[in-house]
Amino acid sequence: MRTPVDLDALPLRFNPPDGWRTPHPRWVSLYQGFQPDPHWKPYPDAPPIPEGWPWWEENGTSWYSFFRGLAPLPARALGNWFSLSALGLFSLVVSPFALPGWTIALGGLVGLVLLIVGIRGVIRTIKRQSVMPDDPLDAIRDWAAGRRGAYFIESYRESRAIDPDELTLDEFVQGQITLWWGGNPEDAKS
Repeated sequence: MRTPVDLDALPLRFNPPDGWRTPHPRWVSLYQGFQPDPHWKPYPDAPPIPEGWPWWEENGTSWYSFFRGLAPLPARALGNWFSLSALGLFSLVVSPFALPGWTIALGGLVGLVLLIVGIRGVIRTIKRQSVMPDDPLDAIRDWAAGRRGAYFIESYRESRAIDPDELTLDEFVQGQITLWWGGNPEDAKS
């Protein structure tokens, strides 16, 4: 049996138009951020979609929790790399005056390595911060598409294990969607 869907843990809350059926929580979970075309009807007697209807809205703290995992590294990471490069620069500059004989070269080499590693870390951290998605909904749609694909493949495999003469994957998916919108999956076959 599938685990129940916790709608409060999802980054988006589904907002169906007035007069529409409320879809099954599994549909809401797997289709986060879905933007239908203006003539979309998830079931035959669905009322028309109002112009510019807002299908999704941020789901409180779950919205922020979702993006916390995608957020750039905290400023602390940048500070750590900067500190390492500053230590390297300090070692490079001070070693000729603080170390005796041949250890000057060793101190200078250690300082140079720390400086290079620190600067590379600063550059990589800044680059990572710049790869955040331009549209947050695109990140949610990508996340939902991956989960949706995995869910349907697993469910279809389980269904085929019970009945090897089951429908094709596309027919199975369409039947699930029809069921989630309160319809009869048998109607999806025709």
